[in-house]
Order: sequence, then C-alpha cells, then structure tokens
Amino acid sequence: MKEQVEALLQENITLKRAVGIQHERQKESEERNQELQHLKQMVTQYQKQLRTLERKRSIGDVSSE
Repeated sequence: MKEQVEALLQENITLKRAVGIQHERQKESEERNQELQHLKQMVTQYQKQLRTLERKRSIGDVSSE
C-alpha cells in the first residue's frame, strides 16, 4: 500500500511537471503567433507604402535618386 501511494505521488509530480511544460510551450506559441501577426501587418503596410511610392514615381511626383 505504501509503495502504491509513493508511486502515485511520484506520478502526480511527473504529471504536474508535464502540465507546466505544456503551459509554458503554449504561452510561447501564442507569443510567437502574436509577433507573426504583427509582422504580417507591417509587411502589408510596407507593401502599401511601396505601391504608393511607385505610383507617385511613375507619374513624376517623386524624383528618381
């Protein structure tokens, strides 16, 4: 009986550690996803700015360097 209790306690410790690791990985994944979404927004913004500058350049509003 005592051995079973000790085994269950050890298993409980292991499971708690595993849950903690999973939680940390999920948190990191969410942070990376948030950063990715931000970078995608920045790319979209820069693409829009580039198109605007190219359009202005093509009609002569911006001098060539």
